[in-house]
Amino acid sequence: MKFPNQIIKHWSALIGDELRYSIESRIFNSVSIFATIVASINAIINFALGLDLYGYLMFPLIAVLLFGYYLSRYKDKLNIAIGIFAITFNLLCGGTYFAADGSNGVNLFTFIIIIFILSVVTPKKQFWIWIPLNIIFLAILLTIEYLHPEMVKTIYVDKQHKLIDTAQTFFEVVILMSIITIYIKKNYNREKELAKKRLVALENSNQTKNRLFSIVAHDLNSPLSSIESHLSLLNEIDISNEEKIEIEKQLLSSTRQTSEMLQNILSWAKDQMDEVKVNLSSISIYETLKHTVSLQKSIAQEKEINLIFLAEKDLKVIADPDMLQLIVRNLLNNAIKFSLPGGTVKLSTSSLEDKCILSIKDDGIGISEDQLPFIFSLKSNATYGTNKEKGVGLGLKLTKTYVELQNGKIWVESELNKGTNFFVSLDLVTS
Repeated sequence: MKFPNQIIKHWSALIGDELRYSIESRIFNSVSIFATIVASINAIINFALGLDLYGYLMFPLIAVLLFGYYLSRYKDKLNIAIGIFAITFNLLCGGTYFAADGSNGVNLFTFIIIIFILSVVTPKKQFWIWIPLNIIFLAILLTIEYLHPEMVKTIYVDKQHKLIDTAQTFFEVVILMSIITIYIKKNYNREKELAKKRLVALENSNQTKNRLFSIVAHDLNSPLSSIESHLSLLNEIDISNEEKIEIEKQLLSSTRQTSEMLQNILSWAKDQMDEVKVNLSSISIYETLKHTVSLQKSIAQEKEINLIFLAEKDLKVIADPDMLQLIVRNLLNNAIKFSLPGGTVKLSTSSLEDKCILSIKDDGIGISEDQLPFIFSLKSNATYGTNKEKGVGLGLKLTKTYVELQNGKIWVESELNKGTNFFVSLDLVTS
């Protein structure tokens, strides 16, 4: 497999890569290379058949082919290269038409392949110039031959020489047309498959957006309505201090949930509109995450959950600090959300060969087996936390995206009613 791959790689370098060069340019470059080889073979055969003049004619033709290839491949001037190709081959075929048996000679085959090549590689604007001109030119030659058959001469010493030249030209034309047709068909099928994949990706993206907007419309309304009703109670009704404190706690909880929800939505929306920029650098796990963990600890304490952070202070990874903080915040928030009062959430780190493994483990309600395959997508069913906390389900989707952008991996282990453990693997700084 290595040898064919090397050939494909070198051939791609000769004709130009698919990202930079159009299919017309690549076909023209391929034809130029193939025609140069054919012209070289023709020169040898013509000399062998005693057709020295036609053998020598191949040398300027080869020079023109190589010049056209140079213009198309290295100067990105396909239109000029096509013009030179069309004029040169028409002059060559027209100049030798009557001296080489006219319509009974090989030039008719050459006209066919010229028109075929120009039909394939010529841009739309030039198509209506070169194709009609070629057809008109050939029609003129055939008309002159019809009216003045005495002008037609033969260059062959006998029928055997003519047969060899005709057969050679015929097979060259058929092979070249077959190669171009196969190349076009291959590119067409590739573009067709890419179009199908783009359509599927677009449909999935639209489904994701529709589901997200549907969830957002519902879930933003709920906490905002709750905040509004709590504020109305505080303003309109005389309540005790204990009730006031309880309402304030509920207000804080609703505001925090809404804030986290909006942060994830804004992060996701920004990623959809702009190319995500990742600033990878060598960072300390402990120094990067200690503030994030501290904020989550206060949330955990309100729910009477013990949050433990165990990380070596000299442990360093290759990561984007902002992305890593968002990842850990979402995972810790998720663990707290689905843990019962009195439970424990532990964030710990360990090293395995050249990887750093972050573990966020809780002893909460766990995830059912049928939901695990969809846990990092918006296809998972919406669930409420142990204190009726609710989110759009976007946190884990964002988390997976951001982990993979940092060349990391994320996976989960969970058992219903026993707890969940999320793992994040990042490149470890070893020196």
